[in-house]
Amino acid sequence: MLSRSNILLAILLLAQGVLLAISVLISSGTEARPVEPLAAGIAAADVERFSFADDLDNEVTFARRDDGWVLPGADDFPVDGDKVEEILNKIAGLDTRRLIASNPANFARLEVSDEDFRRKLSLESAAASAALYLGGSGGVDTVYVRRAGEDKVYLGVGLSSWELSTQTSAWVDANYVNVPLADVLEISVENADGRFTFARDGDSWRYTDLPEGETFEDTKMPIVSRNAATVRLLEPLGLKALDEYELAEPRVVVQVRYQRVDTPAETVDEVPADEAEAPEASADETVYIEEEYTLTFGANLEDGVVLKSSAAEYYVLAPETVFKAFNDLTQADLIRAPDTNGEAAFNPTPMN
Repeated sequence: MLSRSNILLAILLLAQGVLLAISVLISSGTEARPVEPLAAGIAAADVERFSFADDLDNEVTFARRDDGWVLPGADDFPVDGDKVEEILNKIAGLDTRRLIASNPANFARLEVSDEDFRRKLSLESAAASAALYLGGSGGVDTVYVRRAGEDKVYLGVGLSSWELSTQTSAWVDANYVNVPLADVLEISVENADGRFTFARDGDSWRYTDLPEGETFEDTKMPIVSRNAATVRLLEPLGLKALDEYELAEPRVVVQVRYQRVDTPAETVDEVPADEAEAPEASADETVYIEEEYTLTFGANLEDGVVLKSSAAEYYVLAPETVFKAFNDLTQADLIRAPDTNGEAAFNPTPMN
C-alpha cells in the first residue's frame, strides 16, 4: 500500500502537471508582440506632407515649408502650424499595444475599411510614408486604427477622428476681413439694382442717395454693415484670378472706408545738449488714419462665392450669406413706406 506521504507526493505531481499543461495552452494561444508606433518609420518632426480625407471625398493637405505649414493646393496659404504639430504628435503616439480585431469582417463595424472609414491619413517624409485608417471610438479620446494594407485593428489612445476636420477653415485664420464695426465710416454697395452709399452718422447710418421727401428705412443696415466689416472665409483659393472666378464682370462690389488708430514706429529721441531747455511733452492725442478696401464677389463655386478683398493677397471662398447681404439689397428696401393711418393712428390718453 502507498503511504500517506507517497499519496501526497503523487497529488502534488499531478497538480504540477495540470498547471504546466494550462500554461502551455495559454502561452501557445498568445502571440508575443513588440509594441511599435502605428506610423512606424516616420517621426512627427520628419513629416513633410500630411493629408487626410473623409468618406465623402473631402480632403485637406498640408505641406511643411521653411516658415511653417501651408496649404499647397492654395498657393501656400498659411496654416495654424501649432495645431498641425499637435495632431502629428498625437498620431505619433498611436501604437500596437491594444489589438482589437484581426478579422476583415469587423472592419466596416469599426469604420476602418477601405470603403467605410472616418478618416484616411497619409504621412510622407523624405525617406518613408505611411497610411492609416481612423474609425469609431472605443471610449473617450480613443480611436480604432488600422494600417493600410494590414488586417489588424488597434485601439489608439489620445486622439479622436473628429479632431481632423476636413473643413479648411478649421486650420487657418478664417478672419479674411476683420475691421471693428465702430470704425467703419462709409459703405458703398453696387449690385444689379444700382449703387447704394451709406455714411455713419453717430451711432446710426445715413443713406446718402435718399430721394428728397423720403424716409430712410434702416432695417437692412445691421446685416449690411456687419458683413462689410467682418468676413470669415470658407476656403482659400489661391493667388491667381482664374477665369472660372468670373471677377472680370463681378456681380457685387462693396467699397468700405474706415478709420484706424495711427501707431507710428517708435523712434529714439536724441537727448538735448541742455536738458534745461528741452520742450515739455505734449499731452497724448489719438490720431486716426482713414483707409479703404474693396470686396469683389464673383462666381458661385461649390458651397460658397468667390471673393477678393483689395486688402488681401488671396482669393477665397466666402459664405453665400455674405454675398446675399449685398446682392439682395434694393432701392425699395431703403425707403420707408408711408404710414397710411397718418397721425390719427397715434392717440395717446391725455395726462391729468
